[in-house]
Amino acid sequence: MDRSTIHYLHQKGWTKSQIADATGFHRDTVARALREPIDQQAAPRQRTSTIAVFHDQIETWLAAQWTVQRMLEAARQHPEHPYTGGPAAFSNYVRPLKRARMRLPSQVPIAFEGLPGELLQIDWGEVRQFPFTRSDLARQTRYFFAARLKYSRWMWVRFTTDMREETLLRCLIAVFVALHGVPWVVTTDNMKTVVLARDEANQPRWHPAYAKLAAEFGFHPHACDPGAGNQKGSVENLVKFVKQNFLLGRTFHDDADLAQEAAAWLERVNGVRLSAATEQAPLVRLAEEEPQFKPLPDVAHDDGWFETVTVSRESLVAIATNRSSVPVASVGMVLTARIHATRIAFSHGETLLATHPRATGRKQRSVIPEHYEPVFVRKPRARVMAYRDWLVQRSPQLAASVSELCRRRYAAMEPQILALYDLAQQVGMAAFLAAVELAHDQHAYGVEYVQAILTQPTPWQLAPRPAPILGESPALVLPQSDVERSLDQYEQYVTNHHTPEGGAV
Repeated sequence: MDRSTIHYLHQKGWTKSQIADATGFHRDTVARALREPIDQQAAPRQRTSTIAVFHDQIETWLAAQWTVQRMLEAARQHPEHPYTGGPAAFSNYVRPLKRARMRLPSQVPIAFEGLPGELLQIDWGEVRQFPFTRSDLARQTRYFFAARLKYSRWMWVRFTTDMREETLLRCLIAVFVALHGVPWVVTTDNMKTVVLARDEANQPRWHPAYAKLAAEFGFHPHACDPGAGNQKGSVENLVKFVKQNFLLGRTFHDDADLAQEAAAWLERVNGVRLSAATEQAPLVRLAEEEPQFKPLPDVAHDDGWFETVTVSRESLVAIATNRSSVPVASVGMVLTARIHATRIAFSHGETLLATHPRATGRKQRSVIPEHYEPVFVRKPRARVMAYRDWLVQRSPQLAASVSELCRRRYAAMEPQILALYDLAQQVGMAAFLAAVELAHDQHAYGVEYVQAILTQPTPWQLAPRPAPILGESPALVLPQSDVERSLDQYEQYVTNHHTPEGGAV
């Protein structure tokens, strides 16, 4: 009710009946409003809050640093008086209690300065719908790994397409390499690639790969206490700084352009810009830190992180979506895979069983035929097919040549494949691929043609072709004189030799 209107009309000499007609209220309601103060408020409802019964328990939960969601779950499962209200009302009740605890003397945040060489803080940032101008990259998500030294404020940033365990470890190693040393402590939040869980004493259970890296590089891993985000506020500010100072208002053509711009930006903020906290450029104070770092271990430039794997019944080991072979005697064993940037090594105890190059794609298979030698004794056909698979995976040119050989000379496929495989092992892949490519260009398909080229008295002048296709083995270029000499010998060879398989060119 608008009490001020009723009182105003009454002061103007209106009767109660006239006021009732004008305002739409009953005459008795108008009379009661005139008897009450003009600013009188409605009496609040007197009812007990369904959340108030949990007040003492909420205080205990706050002391234990429970999240609001965890408190809500516990309140709803209370055996005597379960909470049946909505999550918003519960959160509104908890919020002022949480703020009040932050104002307690024991909750006052205390800033501190790190010692030279002591503390490196790391974190991840995420940017959705990244500002790429290239059409096929539009609306993609990019992440960035951010690191900052507490003492000097030196910072390091790398943009990535994921936040996997290996990506985290390789970014961290890259920071150590850029610093030419290892800080004493690396602190982070409780990301799953670092902390798997916490035990009864609230101590972190480290991810095995992260713990192994810490041991090899000699730094102490530290994770912030849950709910105490201020412990890594400096690096969280760095994530905001990257978004607001580097990314805001900028566009990038592609990832290469992004990496180049980020490197130039880091040069400015580390070497030119004065830090607001120290009033010095970070690189100036970094010079004081460098003597305090621990030295880089020998594995710094070729480190591999560990993973436990089981050998399948096909004697293959799965890493992500790709599979690699190991000796058949290892079927069913649990092996250790050390995953390097360019290769993967499989070991059983201290025994190295196999080494494979890292696959660049998905759902690829890398097989070393010798791993299946015991099987080949009983299954000769399996040897031929395994050797053929190995050959076609070496290069697109070799795959095309083998395919054409099998099509034209299928009856002689087995001896041809076995001979080509043995020839590749004898002369090396560089010379073998060069000879196969030359034979393929002249539509000559068979091991005898490849051997004819390889027996030339003139040594190969090998040079890589410019800009090979991604994933293609380096092709080889021969001098024109050698090419012409080889072709002459081809013609003479084809004229003087008749293959019993009927495989003449």
